[in-house]
Order: sequence, then structure tokens, then C-alpha cells
Amino acid sequence: MPLPQYRVFVCTKQRSENDPEGCCTNAGALDIYQTFQDEITRLDLGSRVQVRKSGCLDQCQAGAVALVCQPNRSEFSWLPTKLRMKLRRVLFPNRYLYGYLTCADVNAIVESHLIKGQPVKRCQIPTTEKNKSNV
Repeated sequence: MPLPQYRVFVCTKQRSENDPEGCCTNAGALDIYQTFQDEITRLDLGSRVQVRKSGCLDQCQAGAVALVCQPNRSEFSWLPTKLRMKLRRVLFPNRYLYGYLTCADVNAIVESHLIKGQPVKRCQIPTTEKNKSNV
């Protein structure tokens, strides 16, 4: 199976509604995930874009959050997983975190980032050193 050009991870971590950290699922993450799936199907991008549910992306305060990255099959496949992931973050920082997402934002991300290769700046949230180590 060919490697997709992009992978989209939508945080679907579930916490109680009273959790002070917030929760992407309570902020509509499942709708965001489904909208990504629907747009990819509608535009027939399934061979180029893979959408997955993920655990916490460590941006709980940013509502519904998604990470877009470009995988590379030859990225250190011979190394142990933990070391491989750390090297990917350092050497291939082509990762974009999007937050406070709505379904309308998903359409913009698909059209601009996944089709034209231009990230949507208005939806991006800054990556800190803390979350770089966790993504």
C-alpha cells in the first residue's frame, strides 16, 4: 500500500465535562473527525490523505485539535520506535497543529493545506517545546 502524502490526526481524547484541562471530544472533535473523513471521500483524496483518531495531542485548552504531518516511509524504519519518533520530530518538523476547529475550518484545511500544500495560518496553534516532545 502506498504511503499517503499527508496524515491527519484528530484528538478524540475523552475526559469528563468538568475536567479543568478541557477535552477535544467535548469541543466537537468527533464531528471534526467525521468532516475530515467526508471531505477526503468527497474529493477522492483517500490515496493521498489518511485521517485517524488520536489520543491527547497535549493542547487541551485549544478545543478540538488536529495534527497534520507528512509521513516518510524510509524515516529510520530500522530503529526502535521511541528513538525513531524522537528523530522524526527533530529532523522532520513538518507538523502543523490546528486548534479551536470548526467544521468550516476543516474545509479550509483540506482545500489549502492538503490539496495546495499551504497551511492555514488562522487555525494554527503554536507548538511549544513541551508538546513537541509528545507529538
